[in-house]
Amino acid sequence: MARHSSIERLPEPLREAIAQLRQAGRTIDEITAHLRAMTEEAPSRSAIGRHVKKMDFVAERMRRSRQVAEALVAELGDAPESRTARLNIELIHSAVMDLFMNAETGDEGDADAEGRAAVAGNPQGVMLLAKAVDHLSRARRSDADAVRIAEQRAEKKAKEKAVGAVEVAARARGLSAETIEAIKAGILGVA
Repeated sequence: MARHSSIERLPEPLREAIAQLRQAGRTIDEITAHLRAMTEEAPSRSAIGRHVKKMDFVAERMRRSRQVAEALVAELGDAPESRTARLNIELIHSAVMDLFMNAETGDEGDADAEGRAAVAGNPQGVMLLAKAVDHLSRARRSDADAVRIAEQRAEKKAKEKAVGAVEVAARARGLSAETIEAIKAGILGVA
């Protein structure tokens, strides 16, 4: 396992200061100067530069994921439980695909050595990847079941509401109970 960077070993207030300064658009030199003013044990400029680069990379990935999520939400409609489940499934699927793609390219920015080993024949890594794919397919089935159940509930409620409306309108027009039942059975498919 890789050892923690000098930035990761800093106290939380210093790490937060780096994040806030970067968010405010400060340069690496400004962040370095600020940290040196806060503590004598400030990390080097190059360590801060690597950390800022990593933060920028993560921020870009998050922006891209957010755009994908928004596109998926727009595509999936208004069912909130289904939307969340499908979004999570798609994000996991995207992560697995990134692992496969990065295993071939060896891109350090997207995957670490353990991720590449997972698809390069490491038995434990392959097992974990297979488990992730299994969980993904189960999640898809669970999501499909949840959608089907929600649709059945919505259909049942709509039929109950329609039956009530038919009964009220038919009684107001003076139709007999036998005629009302025939309408409900014939038009709505309800006994």
